[in-house]
Amino acid sequence: MDYVPFSSPTLDWLDVTFSPDDNPSELLRDFVSLHNFVPLPSKVDDQQTYKHCSPLTLSTGDGVLHVSTKYRAYRISASGSVLATMRSEGIFNQFLTLLSSCPYRVTRLDAAIDVNVDASTVLDVLDTKYPRGVCLSRQRPLSTKMLTARRLDGKRSGTWYAGHRSKARVTARVYDKSLELFERTGVQLVDMFTRYELTFREGAANLNDAYDPSSIFWAHADALLPVPASAPPWHPSEVLSWVSERIEVLPADALLRRVANSNELAVLEDLADQIGVEGINFLLHTIAKRFNVDTKGHYFSKVASR
Repeated sequence: MDYVPFSSPTLDWLDVTFSPDDNPSELLRDFVSLHNFVPLPSKVDDQQTYKHCSPLTLSTGDGVLHVSTKYRAYRISASGSVLATMRSEGIFNQFLTLLSSCPYRVTRLDAAIDVNVDASTVLDVLDTKYPRGVCLSRQRPLSTKMLTARRLDGKRSGTWYAGHRSKARVTARVYDKSLELFERTGVQLVDMFTRYELTFREGAANLNDAYDPSSIFWAHADALLPVPASAPPWHPSEVLSWVSERIEVLPADALLRRVANSNELAVLEDLADQIGVEGINFLLHTIAKRFNVDTKGHYFSKVASR
């Protein structure tokens, strides 16, 4: 079947797991604070979710960055939307660098590609070609299933799965991205397109694959798509880890950036404005009192004030 990819395979989800005693929690704390990620309210102590917030509009994006310490492991999970935000903000490599600072295991990696072809036709072909099972690379055959939906144009569409809810290290799903977008947002696209998505679990991938998932995607997608001649080779036997020069930020520079981009300070400023003309002075006085600064701007340390 002829197809026109919109781009190279992209990273659409990433789970990385660490030892509870050796993990990049401090580096992650600095990363989210420095790059405008705000914590969402959490009802439990063993997990925290962050959303990226624009410093200009104070609006949060769609994706989430999730941290969990359940099941005797420290896990960082990033959704496709928040990974796209990191790439657009130029901080994706920094994120991979902090992940590689400790011994890690990639416990889930999703790689996806969008193809400019009507999913209704694609799904019919896959359902006919693989009615009971399919092999992705050298794995054992995976069971297949089709969940159908009826589009506005009357055609049958939906999602085709390989290894749905199985414990296989590599599974796949192919679905009508145009239909999914319409059901989620109400936006009707003029062009139809299909998403091919592979999920790699439990050590099947590493952070080099996260940086560029093209090779691992094409190494396992040959039963679903024609592999382009330009596809890079994948070497699963090589033990690779993401390596990048760590960017050192001076404390003064970090402090200035955090103050300039602090969403909490923006909220405090808004509350101060609601008080009235003296609101800002009241805010500054409250902050000064919090840091033991007297009315003349002199700082007294907690030790000296005892």
